[in-house]
Amino acid sequence: MPVSYDIVVYGGTPGGIAAALAGAREGHTVALVNPLEHLGGMSASGLCTTDVVRRNAFGGIVREFVGRVRRHYLETYGPSSEQYALCREGWYYEPSVAEAAFSDMVRGQRGVALLSGGRLADATLVDGRLSEIVVRTGGGLMERIAGRVFVDASYEGDLAAKSGVPYRVGREGREEYGEEFAGVIYQDWKTGERLPQSTGEPHPGIQAYCMRMSLTDDRSRWLPIPRPEHYEEHVPDYLPILDDIERGWVRGFGHVVTGSRIPNHKRDANGHIEALTSFNGPGRNWEYSDADDARRAEIIRWHREHALGLLWWLQHDPRVPEKISEEARTWGLPADEFAESDHLPWQLYVRQARRIIGRYTLTEHDFRMRGSRRPPTHPESIAVGEHSFDIHPCQDRSAAVGHVMEGVLWYPKKALGPAQPGQVPYDAMLPRAVDGLLVPVALSATHVAFSALRMEPLWMATGQAAGVAASMAIRRNVRVADVPVSALQERLVDQGQVITYFSDLEPENPHFRTVQLRGAAEEWDTYLAGRNACPTLG
Repeated sequence: MPVSYDIVVYGGTPGGIAAALAGAREGHTVALVNPLEHLGGMSASGLCTTDVVRRNAFGGIVREFVGRVRRHYLETYGPSSEQYALCREGWYYEPSVAEAAFSDMVRGQRGVALLSGGRLADATLVDGRLSEIVVRTGGGLMERIAGRVFVDASYEGDLAAKSGVPYRVGREGREEYGEEFAGVIYQDWKTGERLPQSTGEPHPGIQAYCMRMSLTDDRSRWLPIPRPEHYEEHVPDYLPILDDIERGWVRGFGHVVTGSRIPNHKRDANGHIEALTSFNGPGRNWEYSDADDARRAEIIRWHREHALGLLWWLQHDPRVPEKISEEARTWGLPADEFAESDHLPWQLYVRQARRIIGRYTLTEHDFRMRGSRRPPTHPESIAVGEHSFDIHPCQDRSAAVGHVMEGVLWYPKKALGPAQPGQVPYDAMLPRAVDGLLVPVALSATHVAFSALRMEPLWMATGQAAGVAASMAIRRNVRVADVPVSALQERLVDQGQVITYFSDLEPENPHFRTVQLRGAAEEWDTYLAGRNACPTLG
């Protein structure tokens, strides 16, 4: 017999955690099935500079998590400490601090059963409704889990795919939705110029993944970068950097390995979107979405060794200029992070994978200004996507034109890019053909639109909406597609969720509820609420 819960959430990502907390706080039993042993997804596995352009676009559980991080640094180190300053009010953090915050939130929430290490093996539908899943636990044991509503919060959309939900992986062409930035594209990120090699044709390649490393220059916790087992296989990928150095494109360590400072002398090291060679592995991830566990493990291993090998090469290869090697050698692995995985992140940075085909598909147009007006209004909005279009290379450097990598869409001044805050409708996480399932992470969106959505705070917001919607479906005994969205919006706004962005409106404002709900119901010409919405709005 299966173990039964009201709500079953698959994926221990921030989106999954938010869904589980939201459902349990509505009084339901929730199973949070985490295929890994650690909680927190990328936010606890290297992505520690929260991707937020406008902080007041988020409230609810996002603010709750950020508040916990802020209190940790404030209470541990004090208000005048360097650590507190570098946490930037809780939006930047060490991986271990993020994981601890998420773990405390989950374990402290009555009604949530955390099931770690259970990988999805099967899904059962009855009359078109998802009713049960099977997960494979340690030792190959199988466990059946039944639920009244399911939430797929995995980065890969694995539960949706296993349930038969149609999805996309590659890039749409420019003609399909009339998106300016769709398909094969070469855009000079320095000037914004689109090169003539851009065809706009559809393409199977998606943006690169990487191992998003945490590094330290603090010798009290510094561990040397190990030479990976298959190092020699990766060296040919690094050698073109020598040509980049000759051209003047690479003048220092930071032109290959980018990153921001986080507390306690650590660095969040990412794949460099402006570099021809970096931690990114464009082309190495195209088959990841539909690969089995064994093949995914191989892809993960390649990315881990590629990142380690690049650091080792920069530090030790005699062909690298000494100035660059000397800077590279200041960085090592932090002894107090990822102790159970050789001090390396346990989660591959899956920037995008499957995208479900839902009842509404978000496109580039949902985040583009219409003349002097805002992007289109969605009366069924449940969250706000406010990030820039942000796409890492889709093909490797052999397809580059000069310093321009194919597929990159990047605006260093993110707030000034063409993507502006837009609403995310409830239907974007509703599969068309399967009932009893909500998909707040592998949302229904085109490749371009997904690049403005693929940020953990947004997924936490959609996860919170999924948890509340699941509760409403259970309480009202209706399909998830028949949940009254107006009632869902009211519940979310009462929890501090932002469903309409206004630059001058904080969740603490006494008129927040009124303005938020009006923002979903009416067309607006501006991002300013001010006296247009309420004469007494301060």
